Amino acid sequence: MQFISGILDELEAIVQDASGVPMRRGRVVVDRSDLLATLDELRGALPRELAEAESVRRECAAMVSAAREEAERIVQDAHRRADDRVYETEVYRRAQRRAGEVIERAERYAEEVARGSEVYRDRVMGQLESWFQDSLVSVAESRQELSGVPVRRQEHEVSEDEEPGGWRASSA
Repeated sequence: MQFISGILDELEAIVQDASGVPMRRGRVVVDRSDLLATLDELRGALPRELAEAESVRRECAAMVSAAREEAERIVQDAHRRADDRVYETEVYRRAQRRAGEVIERAERYAEEVARGSEVYRDRVMGQLESWFQDSLVSVAESRQELSGVPVRRQEHEVSEDEEPGGWRASSA
């Protein structure tokens, strides 16, 4: 260990004795061959245990990485199993039945609304048809009057569900 300490002292002396770079505070010019020779000497003096320790560190990192991957796989498998078991619970089955009932009610309601809209559409179209027919009769009578032919008008009876002017009241 003293030998390594001596080499480090040598490196320090090389840097201390190096000449400074003008206009560059803290920078020095070092003789490359001296520095590289000292570093090679230092590498040769390092104990084998350091290389072995590095190897052990790499193995340890690989084991930790493999353990993390395995833990993640186990957690994912547990989540998948838990998800699969949800479908087997009574709560899930009740929720499915309830959802089916809600959907069925909504579909029945939609059909009812559709039928109601068809009835309303037919009623409105009938009223429009009657109004247009009355308008056509009125136009024909007006043409006759304008051409000098006397017109005999028929009085139209207003039914209970019809308002004056030919419009029928609608409950829709």
